[in-house]
Amino acid sequence: MAIAITPFSGFCNFRPLSEISTFLSAVPEFASLIPEKAASALSSSPSDPKSTLRDVFGALMSAPSDQVQSALDQLVKRYESGGATSAESQVADLAQTLAKQYPGDVGVFCVFLLNVVKLNEGEAMFLQADEPHAYISGDIIECMATSDNVVRAGLTPKLRDVPTLVSMLTYNSGPADAQRMEPKPFKGESSDSDSFTTLYDPPIPEFSVLLTDIPAGKKASHRALEGPSIFIVTSGSGNVSGQEIKSEGEVWFAGAGQSLEFTAGDQGLVLYRAFVEVS
Repeated sequence: MAIAITPFSGFCNFRPLSEISTFLSAVPEFASLIPEKAASALSSSPSDPKSTLRDVFGALMSAPSDQVQSALDQLVKRYESGGATSAESQVADLAQTLAKQYPGDVGVFCVFLLNVVKLNEGEAMFLQADEPHAYISGDIIECMATSDNVVRAGLTPKLRDVPTLVSMLTYNSGPADAQRMEPKPFKGESSDSDSFTTLYDPPIPEFSVLLTDIPAGKKASHRALEGPSIFIVTSGSGNVSGQEIKSEGEVWFAGAGQSLEFTAGDQGLVLYRAFVEVS
């Protein structure tokens, strides 16, 4: 789960197949890296869409580096000369930016395969396990279940493990808005205090996140949670249950069964608290 602290953009899961098919028709540089059989299957309402999408994605990620470099050079040259079609207009600038940041990286072509999700401050998105995603720009709070299966295939100078990634993805696809998650009021604040806390509660049992944003001099109380939690201060100062919070960047741990009272200092206090409750 990602919660935007500043305006944020990122790749998040596969686009609808119809959008990918449109790009295969409109972007010759992209199409040149995909076998014709796989591209045709994607465009003809496949009976097994996940398998077909896997074939397309696997072909792109496995394309020889010299072919990727050539196609990328042609793509950037065409975009720089104003040759983007109407179908490409929303991703042309991003493709050029990524090509400069990651020269020769096949991940640049993911602008045609993956949703680009844009979040404003306080907005959030959530992905299930084994769904592709990548950071583009902005600052976020990211929370994930304990895992050792981070597998990379593009937009990185680190080790790429294409076969493992291609084999493990779910190949679910859908519109970008399907990845958004709506926050809701936190019902664990004391009834005699103003509501300064918002709950981000993804559809999994591993974690939830609270955003507490307290104006200067105000207080917020959290009920005792039936599990451990950690919180990070992203702005301001104050105190928690009588202990001083000096500055942003501090990280605190709270054990299960502890109610907390936060008091904001002169500049207010903003913190994110990740927790799990054991049933």
